[in-house]
Amino acid sequence: MIISSRGRGNWSKCKRVAATFFILLFTLVLGRAQSIGASVKTWIEIKAAHKAAAALANPNVTAKERLRVEQIYYQLVRDNPQSVSAQNATAAFLWENGRAEAAIEHWRTAQRLDPENGEAANSLGGVYLRMGTVREAAEQFLLAVRSDSNNPDYHADLGNVEFVLRHDLTAAWKIDSAELLQRALFQFHEASRLAPMDLEYARAYAETFYGMPNPDWKEAQVAWQHYLELSTNRNFAYLQLARVSVRQRKKAQALSFLDKISDTSRPYSEVKEKLRKQAEAL
Repeated sequence: MIISSRGRGNWSKCKRVAATFFILLFTLVLGRAQSIGASVKTWIEIKAAHKAAAALANPNVTAKERLRVEQIYYQLVRDNPQSVSAQNATAAFLWENGRAEAAIEHWRTAQRLDPENGEAANSLGGVYLRMGTVREAAEQFLLAVRSDSNNPDYHADLGNVEFVLRHDLTAAWKIDSAELLQRALFQFHEASRLAPMDLEYARAYAETFYGMPNPDWKEAQVAWQHYLELSTNRNFAYLQLARVSVRQRKKAQALSFLDKISDTSRPYSEVKEKLRKQAEAL
């Protein structure tokens, strides 16, 4: 087959384009491989630092050994200054070992590197809460939830600050207490939904109904029933289920739950009898 000069020119052009595309593709793949390799290397270094830190649980550990482990973490961030994971790991270690100011700086560095990092935001939320800056704490907890909505701990932390410190937040966020309670209830619901075997999250969700201005007692009963399924303290769960049944004006159900309470100690017996009188009056 005879290829004209024009055909040969087009063919050469095609080969040049193909070669350029291959080089670009190879560069992208190589860059990605190098990035993955760097991430794996950083992960290995973080695991090694955590392993060294675990040895500090020994009560006989010396100050020299504690300083040695601290230097491992500082070396970690020197070697990986752009790694959010390294910054978070170092901050957590420093915080747990009484170096609060240094820890805060590393969490803030992590947040500068990745403004949507949930771990850094949630950690800073806890720090600001301890410092008494409620609005800043709540905003960090909110950022953590928005960054990682599948983390039950983040929902629980936000729910706690919205519920317990709602009076501080009503003015700061310019919303009323009822709306904050509704938001807190939602956060506890999400925490319990995402961690269905967590007893504390189940209890927090169920107990929040008692603080609501217009509680959905049917949903409250579902929440306490879930708590009953998880808890070994069944007497407490039966007492709450009886209480919720009274609120729903379900006399027979309330009395049935009260009959299941076997604890005869004073706190239980007093509340039990009070609820029994309320149920029988329905």
